[in-house]
Amino acid sequence: MVLRYRLSLGIVALAISATACVFTLARPEYRGPGSAAHDVKPLSYVSPASHGWTWPHGTPGFRIGHDESRWNMSAIHWRDLSALRIAARPAGVDPQSLRVVEAARLLPGPRERPFLLVGGRDTRGRTCIGAQPGNAAPTFFCPAQLRGRIAIVLVSPRPRFVSGEWSIYVSGVVSAAVTRATITTAGATNTLVRGTKRTVTPEGPYPFYDRTTYAHSWGTITSYRGQPVPWNARIDFYGANGKLATLQLRYTKPGAYVVPVRRSS
Repeated sequence: MVLRYRLSLGIVALAISATACVFTLARPEYRGPGSAAHDVKPLSYVSPASHGWTWPHGTPGFRIGHDESRWNMSAIHWRDLSALRIAARPAGVDPQSLRVVEAARLLPGPRERPFLLVGGRDTRGRTCIGAQPGNAAPTFFCPAQLRGRIAIVLVSPRPRFVSGEWSIYVSGVVSAAVTRATITTAGATNTLVRGTKRTVTPEGPYPFYDRTTYAHSWGTITSYRGQPVPWNARIDFYGANGKLATLQLRYTKPGAYVVPVRRSS
């Protein structure tokens, strides 16, 4: 059997925490057969972008107060969007239109604001994407800023775990041009055990978005994985005809950033 040599300590911590974040918003198809939630019917209005940064049912995201048992495991309240609401109006976005595309509360950092990606509407009813990287200032991307971009990504190199591992939290939403994405984490390995023989190999690119499989998400990508070396990872975005862009994730200290990714090919 194949064992993951480097477990994502971040995910383990979140899984056992009351402030756990959602890594699988509306992705019930990833729960295997035999799971109690395996036959949960996907929410009909949830899907990736259908063209560019346009979603088939209008503004993407979950409304607080609607279907929360299906997505709001991070216990996001309307007040958690206060910084985004304040930043929305100067950006030309209706503050009351904001919906939650992706949400996470990270550990450590109990006083840290949640990491949020939201959808909203500008004065012409077009979709804008808002990003709140924890305690850092929120940013909005409307059609003019989204032009030529294929992804909006929140990136946060986290404080080193007590185990000695490092991790980079990644959360993002992709345009319709992206069909799949992989993340490569420096130092991550797989261990293959057959009888008494144990073989360790580099993990290589790890798939964490595939449009055909994530058909019941908003087109979101999420990763929070431990690694034995300081913050060093890479995300590769692919379209129907090959690679669209590469995002290098190399840092020397903890922080929080919003990274718009431009198509490079």
